[in-house]
Amino acid sequence: MLTQETFDEIRKIIKKYSGITFEDKKKYFLENRVSQHMRELGMTSFKDYLLALRLSQERVRELVSKCTVNETYFYREFYQLEAFAEELLPEIGAKKQRIRVLSIPCSTGEEPYTIALIVNEVLGDLKRSKIVGVDIDYAALRRAEEGIYDDRSVSKLPDAYLLSYFSRNGRGWEVKPLLRRAVHFMEGNILDRHFMRSLGEFEFVFCKNLLIYFDAREQRVAAAHLYDALADDGYLFLGHAESMSRISSAFKPVRVKGAIAYQKEEEEDEE
Repeated sequence: MLTQETFDEIRKIIKKYSGITFEDKKKYFLENRVSQHMRELGMTSFKDYLLALRLSQERVRELVSKCTVNETYFYREFYQLEAFAEELLPEIGAKKQRIRVLSIPCSTGEEPYTIALIVNEVLGDLKRSKIVGVDIDYAALRRAEEGIYDDRSVSKLPDAYLLSYFSRNGRGWEVKPLLRRAVHFMEGNILDRHFMRSLGEFEFVFCKNLLIYFDAREQRVAAAHLYDALADDGYLFLGHAESMSRISSAFKPVRVKGAIAYQKEEEEDEE
């Protein structure tokens, strides 16, 4: 059982690596993940385990992967996708030849593949798009690249789309090559300024249910990096329980159909 001192030390290591904050009420959750990791490493001593975390970024990377929440499915938060598909994508698509979309965190890939499906349906040409999925969890990214999902993950998809964009095999529903080729997955951290700037700018950024795991300082850093990643006329989507207005004044909320998106706040001209 984790002592409070060991719990504090481990959550400091996780926060330094990922920015994720574990509150006291998450002690039992973290203890389970640590115990699982220790069994895999053949360790029985918390002292030895802490030493391994201090000496190896790879061990920390493995632990963070076990602690991330990958609750997602195709067509999640449909009201946002409806606004994206019916209003915003046609608007931007009429102005620009190439549409760039970032999904961060992309988890096991359902969101970026959903975006690719919508882009193909609306614009009729995935070659006009650049879709990037980013996550800090390398294990989730491996599943995303594999592109095979169970019945629950695809349960919200219309049957016509399921048959058009997936093939059934012995392991589940496999994303067809058309969508797989359209999405590029990368391991990265939203708090890493150099990494985020290396991605370039995007007309659409989906960053859902990530900021809630950060404290106020990390939220402000993440917001600044999202600002840099968003094109001047671009749109940012957050999770339904998140609000940029409480984090940064650099964004303005925009209501689109039944959804709220964010755009860069226009800078006032100096007199």
